[in-house]
Amino acid sequence: MRIGRVDVRRLAVPLTRPYKLAFGPVTQYDTILVDVTGDGGQRGFGEATLLTGYTDETIDDSERLAYDVAAGLPGMAAGKACDRMRALGDRAPFVATAFHTALDMASGHPLLAAKERLRVPILGLLQGDDEAQLADAFERLRASGYRTVKVKIGFDVEADLRTLAKVQNVVAGRAAIRVDANQGYTPAQAVAFVGGADPAGVELFEQPCAAGDWDAHARVADAAATRGLPLMLDESIYTMADIERAARERACAYLKVKLMKFVAIDALAAGIERIRELGMQPVLGNGVACDVSCWMEACVAARHIHNAGEMNGFLKADRMLFARPLAFDDGDIVIEPGLQVLDDDALAFHTRAHRTFHRESAGCRTPS
Repeated sequence: MRIGRVDVRRLAVPLTRPYKLAFGPVTQYDTILVDVTGDGGQRGFGEATLLTGYTDETIDDSERLAYDVAAGLPGMAAGKACDRMRALGDRAPFVATAFHTALDMASGHPLLAAKERLRVPILGLLQGDDEAQLADAFERLRASGYRTVKVKIGFDVEADLRTLAKVQNVVAGRAAIRVDANQGYTPAQAVAFVGGADPAGVELFEQPCAAGDWDAHARVADAAATRGLPLMLDESIYTMADIERAARERACAYLKVKLMKFVAIDALAAGIERIRELGMQPVLGNGVACDVSCWMEACVAARHIHNAGEMNGFLKADRMLFARPLAFDDGDIVIEPGLQVLDDDALAFHTRAHRTFHRESAGCRTPS
């Protein structure tokens, strides 16, 4: 396949309610959507949703970079374009992923072309300001079929410990609990949280310290292991080298991976299997993503993951991008056979900027 046309859109996707994180509330997704059309009519799309505080890539820089990248692609063979995206992934993995996964889809990647209906369990976000609100929220999650819930902490150790105790009282063993600090703690604070937390019902404790502080990860992992509270890294993990380092330094028991950091479908699947080979448990999924990325991650999870996925970002969005909305039923994403198609009306509603790049008859590339 050669690339005939590339559309790059900057989207603003409002959320139904603010998503509270340690580095601030999220009220909308800032997304770059790449839409590739092949010379034979093949079509694929990919997403990069940029979250300030999680990644160094910003929406403004990513928009400019995406236009620059797209301008050079029409007329190029898909394989060569994928090579370029893997190289770009060293400095801009989110943007590179949007392009590479669009090419994966347009090229007919088998993991994205389900031949039968597939179900992928995902977790639910448990939020509430007091125990009564938490109890109401949990009952709604249970009624929707969730068997795993996530609680966001990383704000204040003592307050977070009280929150966890309330959650444990509400859940009462009826669901697994994941606790995520989103890099909100210093090493000393993380150790203090581990020392004060009751591990009952807690499946894992996620990313308490800064992504690059590997000494802190090892220190907290050691303290957490003695308390029966397995540590998971997320923000620290971008590449296969990070996976190898986590195993070598005994920095965690679980590793979470996300498509937007691994650039390609095959690289993500290989990373998951390598985590397992190294004696750790892989977790997959992005809670800050539109339905494009969540669908792709669910397609991979259906074949490679054995626990609750975290690709629930699409459920937070006010309106999905797919013409056939990604289905959720009884705690599971439901993947229907065949490929997805974008909803033109939804794209128009969310689009804040749009440029098209295509090959003219003379071989030049023209933005419009």
